Amino acid sequence: MVDKHRVVMVFLILGLVSLFADMVYEGGRSISGAYLAELNAPASSSALIGVGEFLGLVFRFFSGYISAVIQSPLVLWGSVFLGYAITALCIPLIGFTSSWEIVVLLYVLDRVGKGLRAPARDVVLAEVSEGIGVGRGFGVHELLDQLGAFIGPLIVSIVLVYYGYRVAYFTLLIPGLISLILVATAWTLYPRPKATTTRRPGLTLKGYNKGFWLYTIATCILALGFIHWSIASYYLRQFRGLPGETIGLIYAVAMLVDALVAVPLGVLFDKAKVKVLLLIPLLIPFSIGLLVYTPIELIYLAAIPWGIVMCSEESIMRATIAVLVEPSKRPLAYGLFGLLFGSIWALGGFIYTAILGSPVYMVIYAVATSLLSLYLYYLLVESWIE
Repeated sequence: MVDKHRVVMVFLILGLVSLFADMVYEGGRSISGAYLAELNAPASSSALIGVGEFLGLVFRFFSGYISAVIQSPLVLWGSVFLGYAITALCIPLIGFTSSWEIVVLLYVLDRVGKGLRAPARDVVLAEVSEGIGVGRGFGVHELLDQLGAFIGPLIVSIVLVYYGYRVAYFTLLIPGLISLILVATAWTLYPRPKATTTRRPGLTLKGYNKGFWLYTIATCILALGFIHWSIASYYLRQFRGLPGETIGLIYAVAMLVDALVAVPLGVLFDKAKVKVLLLIPLLIPFSIGLLVYTPIELIYLAAIPWGIVMCSEESIMRATIAVLVEPSKRPLAYGLFGLLFGSIWALGGFIYTAILGSPVYMVIYAVATSLLSLYLYYLLVESWIE
């Protein structure tokens, strides 16, 4: 029997892990497109980072499946530690190359790291947050996560002004190492998660209800129209002429918005459950419209709807799976959801780069995908009520 105070401690430590790890990843991501533009990389290079998201989410599937089938504490926690270690090293290394191909490769490897750690971490997080409500738990975790996502880009933008890209990237090694120390601490305090002691499932995708599949399809279509930040930052640099440090600050604002709405969104989810999902598709066309049409003086406004959508992806969309899927099937469910979501998000990235020079087409595309996603979420809500 694990002491309740220790469980709460693990919950908080996992939040701090995400805080420091997101300083690394989000700090690096905030200037990803700007740095590629600085290296005179083609527009498609920013979409290739989206492919990294896809490959990372492929690893989510395999990581989730292995964790579900083997059900070993060593495999579960080992996946978490290795995943964070890859991020802690790959992002700082970007500053030591002037080859855009290697830059893209390192961003891709970072996403592979996230793919390894995310399903296992979410399993542990779902367990240790049960006492406070899974929506609130993921919301608090997202708050800490996004504080790091705000601080990282802010530090990068400041360092970039005075010391340039190389030092800005290398500075991120410090929070990366801190995140690894914290993972090791959480592992020590909670060595045997309940998911590793339940009955071992067979090699099957059966047992996932209609709600899970409808939710997955709706969210994948949502991902088609949700522009990846590497593409958005490339657009801001190449088509709107903003400097890298300004783009980094815009991203920091988005992460601050994400942090501010995380807990309220999680609390709302615990009360209204899947009905909350109906709000999210409405924000995506709004974010694209602000990105391409807002006067430069007001461009920071584009960060607000983008940050809220990102928050939902990292909090209530993960919490929804915990509501729709029983505990023994969650590792594979998180991995499967991530695989499909990542595939479609990568595809959407290439569609956006194909129409990047046409603001009208970008808005029309965002509206079309959002309306279809909204309709499917409505069907999910109706089936949930029934």
